[in-house]
Amino acid sequence: MNHDDNSIPLLTEIIPLAPAAPAAQDYAAPMQPGAFHTQPAATHYQAPAAATPMMSPMAPPSPPPPVTPAAEQYRQWEQEIRENVLQSLLERVDTVLHQHLQDQMALALDHLSDIVMQRVREGLRDALAETVERAVAEEMARFSSSKK
Repeated sequence: MNHDDNSIPLLTEIIPLAPAAPAAQDYAAPMQPGAFHTQPAATHYQAPAAATPMMSPMAPPSPPPPVTPAAEQYRQWEQEIRENVLQSLLERVDTVLHQHLQDQMALALDHLSDIVMQRVREGLRDALAETVERAVAEEMARFSSSKK
């Protein structure tokens, strides 16, 4: 089977990140090509909030967090990546399936041709053996009748 592993996209490819900025630098630096980066809402780093206490079983569920532009942008990127990967895979499916089917059919036909050739060879050998046996029997009968 002939597979071209380089034509299959990998979901484990590393996407380059924007270089780390010093703590005092402003986050308003321009985006770098190929890096997934959006500017944060605040211009300075804020420490994460203290751990939230666990909710009691009787407390009503909290509403989902509001959709921020950054979250919406990430969802859009995720959707675009998903669609691009799916499209890329679908373009290669026909080629890969065709090659796989061709390889499997070649193996099956090779096996079948071996079986047919073996059966034809056996049938031909039996037919020749029977023909030679009859010819020898006829010659022996002629030879016996000519001596009388």
